[in-house]
Amino acid sequence: MAKTITIKNCKNCKNNIEDVNFCSNCGAKKITKRITFKNLITEISEVYLNVDNTFINTIKDLTTKPHIVIDGYINGVRKRYLNVASYFLLSVTLAAMLTFIKERGFDIPSEAKKYDESAKFVQLFIEVTEKFPTLGYFLLIPFYAVISRFIFRKYKKYNFTEHIVINSYLTSHLTILTFIPYIITFIFGDYIEKSSFIFLLIQFIYATFLFKNLYLISYKKVIIKGFIGWFLVILITIGIGVIIALSSKFLKEYGFIN
Repeated sequence: MAKTITIKNCKNCKNNIEDVNFCSNCGAKKITKRITFKNLITEISEVYLNVDNTFINTIKDLTTKPHIVIDGYINGVRKRYLNVASYFLLSVTLAAMLTFIKERGFDIPSEAKKYDESAKFVQLFIEVTEKFPTLGYFLLIPFYAVISRFIFRKYKKYNFTEHIVINSYLTSHLTILTFIPYIITFIFGDYIEKSSFIFLLIQFIYATFLFKNLYLISYKKVIIKGFIGWFLVILITIGIGVIIALSSKFLKEYGFIN
């Protein structure tokens, strides 16, 4: 049994906490046990995953009733489910692990290798987002939030920041759910191309289900808006690519870059 330490005053603000477990002044938890490997793992789990109470419920309910989890968080529910920051952190960690397993474990080349030299912008973006998934998420989630806020603008239920929360949960959950299936596709490498379409379809179905229930509108309306959203994403991506290509050509022509 781990030896406990007698604590009378808060280590952070010196407030008296002899008879309580949390400081009434700064909210810090009273630590009465020496650091052991078990205690360290438990503390990390509590801080980042809150495994003891919410992790399994978050996975389950985000799969079957995601609108309840996300709308609840937006409207102040903070204890029942894993918060968006922790869930995001978990998904980014899994995304980084997935890239490592793909390239080092199965020797599968980066998706960027599929594009020729004329698509340098696409190559660079894919390489960066695969190697640094956190950066990719920080770029993509606000972009998705702009699109979803625009296509659902007339309903005025959620503001832009709330759309960032919605898309953070959406993207993070899909990353977590598809982690094991993606590894299975790595084992059967010949099927990666076919499975990519399946995963894209799953994303579309899940997003349709989520936004349909968040806004309480028909599937028909959500699907139409979903196609509009995809069209805007493709159009904006092409536009950015053209601008970068023209800028690169201009800079090369006038000798600014080689």
